[in-house]
Amino acid sequence: MTAKLKLNYYGWSSLSLDTDEGRLLFDPFFRPYCGAEWFHLEDFSRADYICVTHGHEEHILDVPVVARTSGATVVSSPTACKFLMKRRKLYPEKVKALDPAKFEAAKFPGFEITAFPWKHRDINLVTSITKQLLKGSTTQLAWAWSSLTNAPFYAPFTGFHIKLPSGLTVLNYNEGFNYGMTDEEITDLGRRFKTDILLGGMQLNFMEDLARGVAALKPKVVVLYPPHEMLFRMMGAKSEPPADFVRAITSRFPSIQVFVAEPGFELNVNPIETPTLFQ
Repeated sequence: MTAKLKLNYYGWSSLSLDTDEGRLLFDPFFRPYCGAEWFHLEDFSRADYICVTHGHEEHILDVPVVARTSGATVVSSPTACKFLMKRRKLYPEKVKALDPAKFEAAKFPGFEITAFPWKHRDINLVTSITKQLLKGSTTQLAWAWSSLTNAPFYAPFTGFHIKLPSGLTVLNYNEGFNYGMTDEEITDLGRRFKTDILLGGMQLNFMEDLARGVAALKPKVVVLYPPHEMLFRMMGAKSEPPADFVRAITSRFPSIQVFVAEPGFELNVNPIETPTLFQ
């Protein structure tokens, strides 16, 4: 293996994979939101592929403009793809639907992409809107209403396994580290996929669920990111410190390299210079 990979984190659930063969984005999102504006459209203007993990607004609202600006092909669940074509007028030839329930895969120049299902923590929009009306909470009410009307909120939750021509593999578990996934479902993912680099959100108090995922997938490297940091802050929700999530991994799997990503984080992977990644 000689191919290099550069991984960047842009805040929220926005990441990029850059190789000599092309550029792949996950959930690009740049607009001012919840008091944060870390990056801008020009940071996402060069892309070949965009993988959309689900239909919540901070994952999909900026995808159409990024796709049009870059000319990228969008890859997501059939539900999300239908929304992007019908409601956001993306050309069908620039959209590729992969059903996560069927573990559908597609090969593109430089990237082999397989979709898989994961489960989100429980969110009931109707209940949420009702509670926020009673409480008079405008922040969460605005988020819930916008999510219901501007985005395909109930699109399937889709993870992506990426295989590069070099054989290096990256699995984006997104927000799936929570109580929703059973041990059997996580173990099945570990059987299906070789994972060198695991990407996933760290939030609330799901440290044990993170450890379950790492135990099943057996990655060499884990990159953790806070998908809802600013949103949670505005809503008054609190996540445990990043150090607790790191400790949940390293206390049991000391050989795994763990990185905590903040907006602007960059990781360069060179199989020659980083042989421990492939031991």
